Amino acid sequence: MVANDYQYILQNMQKELEVQAEKVGNLTKERDNAGKQIGAIEAQLSETKVVLDELEIVGEDATIYKLLGPVLVKQDKELALQTINNRKSHMETELKRCSQTVNDVGKKITKEQDNLRDLHMKSQHVKQALMGAPQQ
Repeated sequence: MVANDYQYILQNMQKELEVQAEKVGNLTKERDNAGKQIGAIEAQLSETKVVLDELEIVGEDATIYKLLGPVLVKQDKELALQTINNRKSHMETELKRCSQTVNDVGKKITKEQDNLRDLHMKSQHVKQALMGAPQQ
């Protein structure tokens, strides 16, 4: 009877360890995905800055075209600048959000890793205690 109780305790502790390890794994994936988003946004932001630089060099009388699908559409310089600046602002906001996500999730990972480490130590102590306990 006691052996079955020990086995039950050990199985439950193993399940807890697996659940905690899965939490850490899921948070790590979330952080990695946010990191990938940061890379993509930074690339788009860089391209947007190049476009802004080019638009500012162009004279007021220059003809500017916007690509809409397979068609080039004539566009006013002021409207183009406004659109690109809005896009840039949106990307910078999104970049800050993703960076904050990476930071926040990083803190959660550290906390969950600490919990996992504590749970592992606790399970080791329980195993040692059970191995030293008298069997019936």
